[in-house]
Amino acid sequence: MKQTLPRLKYESKMGWALIFGRLIVGWLDTHAAEVADIDLIVGNPTSPDRRPQHLEAIMRAASDANRTGRWPIADPDKPVLTKTGTTTASAASGAAWQTKWTAAEQHAAAIEVGSAVNGASVLLIDDVFTTGAQMATVSRLLRQHGAREVRGLVLARAPWR
Repeated sequence: MKQTLPRLKYESKMGWALIFGRLIVGWLDTHAAEVADIDLIVGNPTSPDRRPQHLEAIMRAASDANRTGRWPIADPDKPVLTKTGTTTASAASGAAWQTKWTAAEQHAAAIEVGSAVNGASVLLIDDVFTTGAQMATVSRLLRQHGAREVRGLVLARAPWR
């Protein structure tokens, strides 16, 4: 993952999105009992100026891999979460905790919640968990919009430095 995620995010090797989408659906199938009560599955949105739109590509691939419709993956053509502006990058290696937290708060503040999540149990998917700041702030945003609960699923965890 340390080599392949950057290939998708920074080198636009889009084939990896297909693989990561299939991994998500495979994980859901393998852990069905743990996520049987999930009402909505959404991705943590990418900045609108970022190319590629890697998380959106992963979620589209997951939606396509969900052929039976077993999992409530948000329609990629009608995103529940949309990032409306550019914010400070939070992925800076070695950045201080407060810097990452501030960037995560800016990220969440730039997200528009496009459909009702009121009363829903939401599974929020992200690519890399470094400090948890983005997962926490976007989860809080979903709760403020009425989500009953928010759980997180990440493709990789960055090792603590």
